[in-house]
Amino acid sequence: MTVYLPPASNQPTFFISSDGLDFFHQNLASRLDGQFDSEFWSKLVLQLSHSEPAIRHAVSAVSVIHRDVEASMNSPSGYTAANPAAAKEWNAAMQALSSRIHKQPESNLVPLVCCLIFTCIEFLKGNVDSALVHIQSGFKILASVRSTIIAEGDQNMTSSDEDIKAIEEHVVPMFSRLNTLCTLFGRATPPVLAIRDRSTESLASMAEARQRLFEALDPAVRFIRTAGRRAETFELTVDDFVEQFKLQNALESWREAFEELLGRLKTKRNPPKEEAVNLLLVQYLCVHTWLTVCTTAAETAIDDYPMVFEELLARAEQVTKAMATDTKAQPMSFDMQIIGPLYYAALKCRDPKMRRRALELLKLAPRREGLWNAHHAYVTAKRVIEFEEGEARNAQGLPAESGRLRGVNLPSDAVSSTIKCLA
Repeated sequence: MTVYLPPASNQPTFFISSDGLDFFHQNLASRLDGQFDSEFWSKLVLQLSHSEPAIRHAVSAVSVIHRDVEASMNSPSGYTAANPAAAKEWNAAMQALSSRIHKQPESNLVPLVCCLIFTCIEFLKGNVDSALVHIQSGFKILASVRSTIIAEGDQNMTSSDEDIKAIEEHVVPMFSRLNTLCTLFGRATPPVLAIRDRSTESLASMAEARQRLFEALDPAVRFIRTAGRRAETFELTVDDFVEQFKLQNALESWREAFEELLGRLKTKRNPPKEEAVNLLLVQYLCVHTWLTVCTTAAETAIDDYPMVFEELLARAEQVTKAMATDTKAQPMSFDMQIIGPLYYAALKCRDPKMRRRALELLKLAPRREGLWNAHHAYVTAKRVIEFEEGEARNAQGLPAESGRLRGVNLPSDAVSSTIKCLA
């Protein structure tokens, strides 16, 4: 896989903010992507920081804010005063980016990378609305260059073409995963990747497995969001069920290809990290189950899948166990990990023991995964459980249909505050 490397002649011999860059390189670059090794953070961002002041200052701002967050987590009060260096680096990054855009308005790689770094900063600070502003800005830039990315081949590459290649290989996958994360959170963003039939294609690596999973997850989640609303008002059509069947097949084809990949890697004595395997399967199980029941109006339809939730929770336990033993565990992951699936399990699996297992695992999840806050997820799910289990029960001893809550989104600050007033 090609990683963009700026021309050596443009690289300075020293860094203005070497402390922040060193911290990012040693502590964050390889860990912002959770259980996966991200070439975006560990190679592209670091390499561009040598030649691009905007990225250099933005990376330093991430480092300072990350250390502030860590300090607040370890503080008895849960709060520490913000380091003024963060605002200084942030302002320097914005000024440098503005200057670069003015001088090179046709260049899109640096603005797109800056959008992602600025989004990371807002994730760390817990500013959902500000993060979404940067995300939407990135999608607008991508929309303007997407036709060029698709049209350009790998032959006769110019400097601009190299930028486009870096966008295609490293930036587009980042926005693709943000797409799914935002849609799960209830904030719609435009699709980045065209839907392709991959049912006959094998997987070559864990990185490809992850990307292909998100290619299948994104349209599935979009369908769930729209079909679920129509199911409640009995407005589903035959076309909806045909689309549901296609999306289910795409996800199931991914799992077959994934199992085949795991078998090949095991034969070659090159097994992937168990945490990464479990993480992908947790995400698959969550969305596949949600997709299966989204066209059924009755909430009790989910009660037919206890074994799926058992597997989801067992795999999530392995992921959180690895996090608990990691001495360098991060307070935030940029991408979707386990908060969303665990929140779904706690809300939708009405078996008292299993949903409480999901609650306990939420306590061990990273403090934040992109837009999601683990504490808010825990508080919201706990309140839902208390409300539902105080209502009537059906013959199986589970909350009756009339006592089940509907339409509780993945939690933001507003949702977790609102849910406290339900009962």
